[in-house]
Amino acid sequence: MTENENEVTEQVIKGKKKKEKKPKKKFFERRFSWYLVVILLGLLIVVIGMLLGIPRGINDRVSLAETQAAPKIQAQLDSARLDIDEGRYSVALTRLDWILDEMSVYLTEEELAEVGEFYTQTLLLLNSSSTATPAVTPTPTEPEITPTPDYRGEEDLFNTAKQYLDAEAWNDAITTLEALREKNLEYRAVEVDGMLYIALRNRGVQKILVDGSLEPGIYDLTLAERFAPLDNQAEGYRTYARMYITGASYWEVDWLQVIYYFEQVSNALPGLRDGTNMTATQRYQKALIGYGEQLAAAEQFCEAQAYFEQALAIAADPAVQPTAQWVYDQCWESQQAPTQQPQNTEPPASTPTPTPTIDGTTEEPTEEPSETVAP
Repeated sequence: MTENENEVTEQVIKGKKKKEKKPKKKFFERRFSWYLVVILLGLLIVVIGMLLGIPRGINDRVSLAETQAAPKIQAQLDSARLDIDEGRYSVALTRLDWILDEMSVYLTEEELAEVGEFYTQTLLLLNSSSTATPAVTPTPTEPEITPTPDYRGEEDLFNTAKQYLDAEAWNDAITTLEALREKNLEYRAVEVDGMLYIALRNRGVQKILVDGSLEPGIYDLTLAERFAPLDNQAEGYRTYARMYITGASYWEVDWLQVIYYFEQVSNALPGLRDGTNMTATQRYQKALIGYGEQLAAAEQFCEAQAYFEQALAIAADPAVQPTAQWVYDQCWESQQAPTQQPQNTEPPASTPTPTPTIDGTTEEPTEEPSETVAP
C-alpha cells in the first residue's frame, strides 16, 4: 500500500474511535460517591445531636440554677419574717427587694404573687412605724453578664415616688407612680404595686377620717384592695363610713333606722362626719330627739321620754329641754290616772247546803215553794 493509502486508513480508524463513546458509570458505582455519602451522613448525625442536645443542655442549666436559687430565696424569706417579728421592717424590705430584683426569674407566678403580697404588708408596717432600723444587704449571688437597659427615667420616677411616700404626700406619690406605669408597665412591677397600695390605702383613710369625704375615701380603699387585702383597721374605717352613708339616707324618713346605724358608728368613731360636718354622735342625738317627738305626737309619752333622756344624756340642749319636760309631765300624769274598778254591793245569793244522812250519803236540799198569791 502506498503512503497515502496508509494515511487515509489511519484517519478512518481514528474517526471511528472518536465516534465510539465510553459507557458512563452510575453514581453509587463511583468510589468518590461513597465518600460523599459518608460525609453527609456524619454531618447529619452531628446536626441532629446538636439540635437535641442544646435544649436539653439549656434545661439542665435552668434546672441547676433553680435548684441553687431555691434555698437562697427561702433563706431570705425566713430571715425577712424573723425581721418583721422583731420589728426590723426596713431590713425585711431590703431582703424582699433583693428577691424581686435578683431572683424573680426563678419564681413561678404564684410564688411571685405571694412575695409581692408579703412585700406590700412589710411596706405598710414600715410606713406605720416611726422606728428607724439599720439596713442589711443580703449576700448576692453571682450576677449574670447581661446588657443593662437604660432605665434612668424610670429610676428617677421610682425614687421620687419613694420620697413622696416618706413625706406622706399621697396624691403626689400616686401621680408619680401612675406616670411610671405609663412609661414602663413592667418596671419593678411588684414594688410599684406595693407602693400604690400604701398610697391609696392611706389617702383613703385620710379622706374618711380627716376630710369627711366618705365616698371618695371608700373608693380609694377599694382601689387599694386590688393590689392586696386591706388590713383590719382600714377595713373597719370603710365599714363605718358605709354605715354612716346608709344611716344618713334614712334621715327624717325612718328615725329608727337612723338610730340603728348611728348608734354603732358613734360608739366606734364618734367624730366621723360627712360633707354636712355633722358628726356621728350629733346625728345619733338628733335621731333620738326626732323619734321622741314622733312618739309624743302619737301620745306615747312614756316611750318618748326614754328617747329624750338618751338624747340629753349625750349632751345638754336648752332648745330640747322644755319639750322633754313636757313629755315627762304627760307621762307622769298618765301613770297617776285612777285605775280603781267599781265594786259590786249586792249580797251574794245564798246557796243551800246539802244535808248528810245516816248512811253517809248526802241528800240534796229541796227548794221550798214560794208562797203564791191568789189572784
